[in-house]
Amino acid sequence: MKLVNLLTLRLSVIGALVFAFWATLFYFAIIDEINDEVDDSLEDHAETVIRRSLAGEPLPDEPATTNNQYYLHEVSAEYAASRSHIRYEDNEVYIKDKNEFEPARTISYIFNDDQGRFFEVVVFTPTIDKADLKAAVAYWLAALYAAIVACIVVVDRRSLRRGMRPLQAILAWLDAYRLGERNKEMPQNTSVTEFRRLGEAISRTTKRNEALFEEQKRFTANASHELQTPLAVIQSRLEMLLDDGQLTEQQMGEVVKALHTLKALARTNRSLLLLSKIAGGQFTSTEAVSMAGTVDRLLPDMEMIYAHKGITVERRTDGDLVLNMDESLATTLATNLLKNAFTHANRGGRITISISPASMAIANTGQDTPLDGQRIFERFYHTPGNASSTGLGLSIVQAICRLYGISVDYRFERGMHVFNVGSNSRQKP
Repeated sequence: MKLVNLLTLRLSVIGALVFAFWATLFYFAIIDEINDEVDDSLEDHAETVIRRSLAGEPLPDEPATTNNQYYLHEVSAEYAASRSHIRYEDNEVYIKDKNEFEPARTISYIFNDDQGRFFEVVVFTPTIDKADLKAAVAYWLAALYAAIVACIVVVDRRSLRRGMRPLQAILAWLDAYRLGERNKEMPQNTSVTEFRRLGEAISRTTKRNEALFEEQKRFTANASHELQTPLAVIQSRLEMLLDDGQLTEQQMGEVVKALHTLKALARTNRSLLLLSKIAGGQFTSTEAVSMAGTVDRLLPDMEMIYAHKGITVERRTDGDLVLNMDESLATTLATNLLKNAFTHANRGGRITISISPASMAIANTGQDTPLDGQRIFERFYHTPGNASSTGLGLSIVQAICRLYGISVDYRFERGMHVFNVGSNSRQKP
């Protein structure tokens, strides 16, 4: 959920709770004030009736100018003992003038005269219907709450979204950021302290990462360069031992094993050096390279090398994919994808190469389950049963594609492992 929507939701929920609490207090405050005013009038009227009754004076008439009505009757001592002598109640009473029952506020007094007789006077007056009042308060508060929520949404769409623009700019910059590439400066045109500090923290972090990346890249390049000569010397000396003819058969077998290991190490070293050069931007020349022509040139050699596996190759062409890139890297890209397909295809399996002006897809049969799409392009990652490879071929493919803005993805479709390379999304100078 977006931050703006989350803030809106929370403000709405908090507003609803505050309004519900406030409405309850407001309702009871109104009722208390109404009852207080009505009770004062009822008390005055009841006291007048009691005073005249005790004095033996004529009881007051029920004037037309007031809604107060009363009745006075004698009650038993038991009745008087079982009830409070002053009671305030909300009842429905019969109004003579209107010939109907209406909500009324009543006050009941129990008193006794000089002879010990008990009397009860009940004074009542029509009052508001509290159920109607409650419904009216709820209705208008709900309408007010809806209006406030609408205002919050409007303010959110304008004020909050405008206030979040610096954060959106930082997120967009992070999405576009690529380690080791030329990146735009992070936008810092904001007066919000938190956003400015966030941008400064991200800038410091990315600079540290860039420095570490450059150091690692230099180390890899230097180590690969330094290893080339010793590896070549060791390989030459081992080959000289084999050519000397003075080794026993067992010793020759061990030397051959060492040569195989040394050659694998040399391939890994060359791959690391190539990755370092790609990351360092040392391939600056670009030209329009025909991927169909590149595949046609490489495919016969691949079929010859892997002829013992009995793999059937099917080539489908619906135009030519032309990429603007360094020709040697285009060859490396196609070589690694073809080699990956031939290496992992099962014996008697099938490889399909589909080329169109928009993409090149190389698919092969192999294991019956999909590969780990999240890790397939990681350096030194080996699929089960293929630990003998360097684990750098697909990493080189991804590095080349990333350098020239070419898309590359993996999918498992109809029992085949498919690697698809798209056209340039941006042009290199």
